[in-house]
Amino acid sequence: MRLYDELAKSDAFLAFTGARAIFLPLRAAYFEGVKALGDFSEQRIEVCFSACSIAVEGEGLSIGKYTDGDLCVLGKVRTLSLLEGV
Repeated sequence: MRLYDELAKSDAFLAFTGARAIFLPLRAAYFEGVKALGDFSEQRIEVCFSACSIAVEGEGLSIGKYTDGDLCVLGKVRTLSLLEGV
C-alpha cells in the first residue's frame, strides 16, 4: 500500500514477520497482513497475524476498514502490545 510507504518514514512505523503496522497515537492504527480478529470491544481489539497477535487498547475503538488483510482501527488508540509470537 502506498500509505505504508509514506508513513514508514515516521517513528510510528512497525514491521515484523509477515506484517506491518502504523500507530498514530490517539487517532488510529493501520495494519497489513492481518489473518483474523480476536477479542473486540470499544477498549480492546486483538489483531491476529500469522506469527503473532497484538492487542490494540484505547477508548472508543472501532473498525474503519477490514479487507484483504488490511485493517484500520479508529479511536483513541493508546497502546499496542505483543500478545504472543516472535
